[in-house]
Amino acid sequence: MFRAGLALRRLQAFRIPSASYTTTTELPSIKRTVRVDNLPEGYNANSIVDTINANPAETIIPSEDHLLIRFFDERTAKRCVEANQKQKDLSLSIDDSTSPPVTFETIAMLAKFNATRSIELHDVPESFTESQFIEILSKYDGAHCTHFDRSGGLIGAQFLDVHHAYKAHVDFVEAGVHPEFVDSDSSIYPEWYSKQDTEPNLKRRVRMSDFANIQVKWHCINWMNNYRKVPSAEYIASRYGRDNDLLVYFPTSAQARAFIREVEPLVKNRCRLTLESTERPVPSGVVTALGLGARRIVSLPFTKDVLPDVQRKKLVTFFHKFGQLDSKNVALSEGCLKLPFGSVVGATSFVHAMYKGSRTPPPAEIKDARPTFFVAWRELW
Repeated sequence: MFRAGLALRRLQAFRIPSASYTTTTELPSIKRTVRVDNLPEGYNANSIVDTINANPAETIIPSEDHLLIRFFDERTAKRCVEANQKQKDLSLSIDDSTSPPVTFETIAMLAKFNATRSIELHDVPESFTESQFIEILSKYDGAHCTHFDRSGGLIGAQFLDVHHAYKAHVDFVEAGVHPEFVDSDSSIYPEWYSKQDTEPNLKRRVRMSDFANIQVKWHCINWMNNYRKVPSAEYIASRYGRDNDLLVYFPTSAQARAFIREVEPLVKNRCRLTLESTERPVPSGVVTALGLGARRIVSLPFTKDVLPDVQRKKLVTFFHKFGQLDSKNVALSEGCLKLPFGSVVGATSFVHAMYKGSRTPPPAEIKDARPTFFVAWRELW
């Protein structure tokens, strides 16, 4: 039987802590699970999660007398507890259990697919039967249908684990339907992001135009790939070239304004910087992934001491399959290739493929390499 399912404090000014760059995956276990006690009898886990604004979460673990919510990071878990201190009935605390930090593969999944624990199927074909739908859901503990309207062509499902939702997404695609992940209206955001930033038509884009010459344009691209010179560039969600302009997108207006302040002294009036509105916000999965460490720049272990032109061209051709890449700035240093993608989605698409497997096999020299992100770790953990 199907059953229908049911902003935190904003920083006064956008600030990025001083960067400490690393590519290590060996990080200590952390306490990123919240325990909820004093639950009503027969409680609905997803309803409780919505009540305390505990989205996005990696895993929900119901028990008879308590509920565990494993967040993607420790800071978000702590902020969830702090935000719910005045709950009259529910009691929230940080659970004693520890978990390793979320993997790069998971971070990449969040950005690439905008993954959440909820899925909707639109324009469902008649060939996709109700029994097929039930069979897919039955593979995942706690999964249930939130709505089933075949006449309207809309079917929805909710999962307790985001990884189960992703696997079901794959199952639905293989079954010939078109699943979409659905954002929650009850979310907790990174400290540098707020509910207001999800609104349309905010000034989140910087247009760089009227370059004095092509060299100035390339200087600007290089600066955007240098987080130490332009700290706000670390949070660029995407960058595109249009005609002779560069369009740089940020999750928030505060970040876009910070970028202009930092770049103006560098360009020295050799190009025009214009703050512009964007109709759509940056996808929530990209925002979550940025908060966890996803960046446009990827570090890929590379065992060769040199990178001949022929090999470079072959590798760059492969990298381009995942998104725009500043191929001129692909550099080999200290045993790693630095890959500056044009967008977080492009970078995470590459990272996800290298962990999960790519339709196009990678070149032999990087077949077993596991990429990471260039990121200010001290800010995140």
